[in-house]
Amino acid sequence: MAARDEGSALLEFCLILPILLVFFFGLSAFALQVIESQMLHFSAYVAARTALVDSASKGEQAAAQFLATSRRELFWLSSLSRQAAGRVLAVTKRQQGVAVQIGRQETMLSSLISWIREALSGGDLWESGVRNNPNRLLIEYRLGRP
Repeated sequence: MAARDEGSALLEFCLILPILLVFFFGLSAFALQVIESQMLHFSAYVAARTALVDSASKGEQAAAQFLATSRRELFWLSSLSRQAAGRVLAVTKRQQGVAVQIGRQETMLSSLISWIREALSGGDLWESGVRNNPNRLLIEYRLGRP
């Protein structure tokens, strides 16, 4: 009887391993998304607080410096490199308040991946980048009176 059960453990492992890997990588991707969102929220807060006390350009520099050091992404330091990487950082100071927009836009690689995903799911290929885009994260933060 034991001779017949020799391959069953290997078969069960081969059936369960892909499910465990998908679960693990999905959990990791979700955790990275939450971490990125929290860092962008905090940098928007830093930019708004600095701009409210000083100027809009100082607030933009403070947020860019925070993101460059905490995420180790040096493209935040220059507006040209931010634009090339698909990142947005804008600080607007009004009379009694500050508005900050910070985030990432869709790049060519992410749009290609979403296009392939839509093609495999049978969706409308040309409208895939317009609705429900998971590759875009834009945070708007306001501080002060409107």
